[in-house]
Amino acid sequence: MPIVEGTCGWGRLFQLYPDHLRVHGAVYELRHLTQIRPIYRSLLGLPSARLELTFGQQRVILRGIAAVEDVRKMVDYLLRTCPQARLLATSGHEPEPAPIESERTSADPAETAAPATERETPTALMRALAPTGWQMARRELLQRRQARLQEERERRQEITLSRQHGRRSPLKDPLPPVQVPVRLAFGERAYYCCQATLCNEQLRPFAPPEEAVRDHGLLILTDRRLIYLGRRCQILLGYDHLLQVIRQRNGVAFLADHWRRRELFTMRRPLECVLCLEKLLWRFQQERQLSTLMSVELEEQGEEETSPNHEASQRERRVGSEPVTR
Repeated sequence: MPIVEGTCGWGRLFQLYPDHLRVHGAVYELRHLTQIRPIYRSLLGLPSARLELTFGQQRVILRGIAAVEDVRKMVDYLLRTCPQARLLATSGHEPEPAPIESERTSADPAETAAPATERETPTALMRALAPTGWQMARRELLQRRQARLQEERERRQEITLSRQHGRRSPLKDPLPPVQVPVRLAFGERAYYCCQATLCNEQLRPFAPPEEAVRDHGLLILTDRRLIYLGRRCQILLGYDHLLQVIRQRNGVAFLADHWRRRELFTMRRPLECVLCLEKLLWRFQQERQLSTLMSVELEEQGEEETSPNHEASQRERRVGSEPVTR
């Protein structure tokens, strides 16, 4: 029968017999035991112990032992039966029993000092238990900070361009046409094309980022409309139905008069997309106003041309209807 029996770590079984120690199926002879180092601590009000045993060149660590009395009993038995084993100083919140500590530490004072790097603090234990959540939170904070810096940099760049003297309005600058992998209408030209991701704006609390992504594709801006070519869906929006354009931290949101909600497109350079769209909208409005004025002038000219002919025909009718007198 084992002298001491318990569990350590994630349910690993250890058993102490009179001549050997069995840990999760591995057997260690007590005659090879050279060092014993127990550590007692209390984490969040719960007592626990850790036992480090050295068998020659091999080191065995029993972590997370809830039964502290079994560890004390185990240490007492090992010190009595293994005179060649040395007891090292403990580095925990609870001190080791006085008699055992005084007997062994007085013999070897140089070995009682434990290195500071091997001490385990509650903060280090909490980080070891949940490293993934802590790293994810830190990564998220860094991404938010980088996004804020990028937004501030783009805003300053936009203000600098608008305040430059001797430079004409950026809306009137010509845009070079680009080649797009889609067939456009007759006379229609594309001036902007980029990789964009269609996302959802409203999500449930603490939802993963994967739920926001709806589709991946190309965002194309022409002189007449907005075109989105995705793997799952396609969006065509004429500029005459566009109501609102909102630049966000990492994308651009569009709202149309026949949509129930906004459509968010995330991209690498949202400021460049907004500036290009602003030029295209300004040009579209100018062409629309020009076409309206031309149609009004044509209507007025048609009315002026038709009015003399109408008066002449009325005069002829009146002359023909009057009686001839001699």
